[in-house]
Amino acid sequence: MLERELSPDRDVKLVRLVAGRDEAAFEELVDRHQHSVLNTIHRYVGEYDAAADLAQEVFVIVWNKADRFRGQAKFSTWLYRVVVNQCLQYRRKRRRRPVVLSLDSVDPDRPPEALQVGDGREQADRVAAVRQALARLPDRQRIALVLSHYEGRSYAEVAGIMGTSASSVESLLVRARAALREQLGGLR
Repeated sequence: MLERELSPDRDVKLVRLVAGRDEAAFEELVDRHQHSVLNTIHRYVGEYDAAADLAQEVFVIVWNKADRFRGQAKFSTWLYRVVVNQCLQYRRKRRRRPVVLSLDSVDPDRPPEALQVGDGREQADRVAAVRQALARLPDRQRIALVLSHYEGRSYAEVAGIMGTSASSVESLLVRARAALREQLGGLR
């Protein structure tokens, strides 16, 4: 891992420079976070093109609102709050259309390693069932699950991003997992 990836202090310095309209600092901030932002959005919205557009919108917001970052929380918490808001806004706009959630950030047609068992058709059916079950979760449960399970964020980080408490996150995750178990039944 690069030194710059390990230093949240560097993010704070960069966002302050971005607030002053420093384009080089903005490029570095985008380079540092674009991959994880895109992956998170893709896992939530399920469509790569839409995820790429939303990621771009997220960074436009960062550019335009960097002066509002106060440094009371980590930059990544503030950034992912923007990500969550964009995902929820996207979902509200598309409420009438079915959403297919992608679990794999690299290739949406390739199932995640955890689901790569059995023959091709069985595997495809499992992936489709999991995607559909995740897509049916309420927004807050899905966001909590994506951030904690797929992004590896702690309950405290998810709580900061979602603007709630760690116990609320835990409750959202318990309900999400129970709903998935119920929807997926005997699927292993």
